[in-house]
Amino acid sequence: MFGVPVDEAKAKEDFKKLCDEHFPILLDTFLKNNKFCYSDTPTIADLGVAPLLTLIKGRPKFWAKVPEGVKEYHERVLQAFPEADEYFKMLDSMATAYKGEGADAEP
Repeated sequence: MFGVPVDEAKAKEDFKKLCDEHFPILLDTFLKNNKFCYSDTPTIADLGVAPLLTLIKGRPKFWAKVPEGVKEYHERVLQAFPEADEYFKMLDSMATAYKGEGADAEP
């Protein structure tokens, strides 16, 4: 998406690690009983996590495999910072418009 070559096998391996290790930590630790990271109030910590999840949309088949709880968190954070909406939309457009190498890869 940004003109950087990507090793497909590594992308799949990294996504598997996200699904098997990192997403469960996000959901079961940081978001346990909370709308945002350790809180029901959004903080800069959420801005360090959620917007970057948008990059996964550059591979729609990967995004389809992201757990619903993670997708819901992503959307909650983006909605919690309306003053940054134009930047979130710009990033989303870049990710979803990507049609280059690996865009249609399976996770």
